[in-house]
Amino acid sequence: MFEEYVASPAYQDLSTAARCLFHEFLRIYRPSRNGSLSISTRKATALINVSEPTASRAFHELAEHGFLKLNQEAQWQQRMTREWTLTTEPCNGREPTDDWRRWSPGNPLPTNFKKLKKTPTKESNAELHKKPRQLAKENEAELSFYETSNVMAR
Repeated sequence: MFEEYVASPAYQDLSTAARCLFHEFLRIYRPSRNGSLSISTRKATALINVSEPTASRAFHELAEHGFLKLNQEAQWQQRMTREWTLTTEPCNGREPTDDWRRWSPGNPLPTNFKKLKKTPTKESNAELHKKPRQLAKENEAELSFYETSNVMAR
C-alpha cells in the first residue's frame, strides 16, 4: 500500500515539508488512535525543521491532497490541538477512505478547516521591494515641491 500512495500524483505534488509532515503522522499512527492523531503547528515546526507558516501550509496541503482529514478543530481555551485521521489507514474498524485517490492537479479536495492567511509570493515580494523606491521618488518629488515653495515664499 505504501508504494501505491507514494507513487500517486497526489503524493508527487506535495511539497517537501508536507511529505515530511505526512511521514511524522505515519510515525505516530496506531490503529487505535487514528482519528485522534495530533501534531500541533508548533510541534511540526520542530519535527520537520520549518517555519510556522510553512508547517501550516503543509497541514493544508495534506488535507487538500486527501492524505489527512480534520476530525476536530483546535480549541485554544482548552489547549487542545487539531485531531486528524490518516486516510491511508483504517479508522475505527473501517477501511481506509483513501481520499488521495480522488485528488487531481488543479482540483484540491475540500477541507473542513479555516483558510490560511495569504502568504507573500515571489511576485508580491517583488512589489514590496518596489514600494520603498517608489515612496522615495514620491518623497523626493514632494520635498522638491516644498523647497521651491519655501524659496518662493521667502
